[in-house]
Amino acid sequence: MRLHFISRLALLITGSFLVVATQEGIWTGSPLKWMFIAGGALAIVAAAADAMLDSLQQRGLDLITALVGAWMIVEVAVLGQADVKWWSFGSAVAITALSAIGLTIHEWSTERVVHELRVTHHEEARREADTPQVMPA
Repeated sequence: MRLHFISRLALLITGSFLVVATQEGIWTGSPLKWMFIAGGALAIVAAAADAMLDSLQQRGLDLITALVGAWMIVEVAVLGQADVKWWSFGSAVAITALSAIGLTIHEWSTERVVHELRVTHHEEARREADTPQVMPA
């Protein structure tokens, strides 16, 4: 679970950086292309590392993340300079959104487990307190 959280957080930070990088005039041309090649590779690796989870929702997000990561690599290799800016922006927003959704699903499942542990513990303690203790004579 920790690997899943860290990889989603890394993708969220990377995607956010790439969103800003597409809109700044500092990174254009070749540097922007190399950033998106590295970002796409990171998305594929992170999705592959998380693909072994039990959750069907997380595995679906991992598949979509890997596809968007592959698209990020293909788009910078195939599209022209004028098109790369906006297609890259869209891909970066998609990676950021998928990562945020994945983190939200992860937190919901983690919180549910913690809540179930607390409720179960408190109910057992209450039952023990309500059960009359029979003292041997």
